Amino acid sequence: MVKFEYPLQWLPQQPRTKYRTFARFGNHSPSKAGDHLIDELKRLGAKNCLISSNLQQRLRGDGFYANQNVDDPGVVVYFDLKGTGKAMACDKWCKVEHNLWALYLSVSAIRGLERWGGSQFLDGLFTGFKALPSPDDIIISRIQYFADCNTLDEIRNTYRSLCKELHPDVNKSSEEDFKIMKGQYEQLIREYDK
Repeated sequence: MVKFEYPLQWLPQQPRTKYRTFARFGNHSPSKAGDHLIDELKRLGAKNCLISSNLQQRLRGDGFYANQNVDDPGVVVYFDLKGTGKAMACDKWCKVEHNLWALYLSVSAIRGLERWGGSQFLDGLFTGFKALPSPDDIIISRIQYFADCNTLDEIRNTYRSLCKELHPDVNKSSEEDFKIMKGQYEQLIREYDK
């Protein structure tokens, strides 16, 4: 069973594409591209699939209406694979159907790796696609790590000390805590660069 989420719920820590390009995938309707993606996810063995985009879904709930114009063509697919939550996102292309098609081709290629003997590689590959913490979790832990920082210099100094304190190789700290702190630092730096 595939569910559809409207409007788009983007992965908070994945940067958005600034300059989208036109794809050369041919003419596929959003409905056709979505159907292909759904079929490929089923073949992969994905469970609890959710496709999030700014497309309105059909009344019968099994796909998208054709010929929709949307301001944000991004698409995110959330699913469970082997008992672990995963997510894949694409907003590289100007049309939402092309981003759907790109995700379909990506899942198809991953299935190919599995068929051709790369199943051990597949498990490692998907660690990058893990469903990420909610924005609320990021805000709560952001307060924990960078709450007292008011300037860019303070953020950088705090980051340097936290690296020494939280790095798993130095103090045998939790690798997850280090990754969260580093992600928050990178997000703060991106906000200052805007």
